Amino acid sequence: MQIHTLGPAATDSCQAAQYYIKHYLKKQTQQSVRVVLHPSFEKLFEQFSLLANDLLVIPAAFCSRKLNLTWGEWHYRNLSKLELQDSFIYPLAPMVLLENMASTSQIAYTHAALSDLILQFIQPQKLRCSASKYAAYQEYLVDGQYVLTNEKNVKLRSTEKVLQRFTPQMVWTVYQIKEFSK
Repeated sequence: MQIHTLGPAATDSCQAAQYYIKHYLKKQTQQSVRVVLHPSFEKLFEQFSLLANDLLVIPAAFCSRKLNLTWGEWHYRNLSKLELQDSFIYPLAPMVLLENMASTSQIAYTHAALSDLILQFIQPQKLRCSASKYAAYQEYLVDGQYVLTNEKNVKLRSTEKVLQRFTPQMVWTVYQIKEFSK
């Protein structure tokens, strides 16, 4: 059995999938379960026809700027491709909003699902949404002034300060990918 979700291993999605296996699936099945990580949810969605009967773990806060969809819109759009199997609560890793005081780029990075949250605290000239909070931090290191990312991703530099910390809970959804007619 395979569970598909957002990678890399540093993502909350990967940790949530591992949690689901340990606390839910191990009680229901003797099969071995493998987590398959994808570079973005959008790239994962493109492969649904190849993943029949596999599972997908995705947060209820999912939002895609590329597809211009919230989780609710995405859920209803995919009723013919997916069957909602389960949901569970699992916390996101602690997050921080950082400012690089040595930068004047006015560029902020985060994941699309967090774009509204970051704008409650800063008003950058440019807000760039990345495939994951991990990717947002990597991009911020190149030319960013602000980033909202997981605290575990950060190696705080002397030119940076933490503007805000967050420790939210998250609702995670588990779907079975349906078979596609040939």
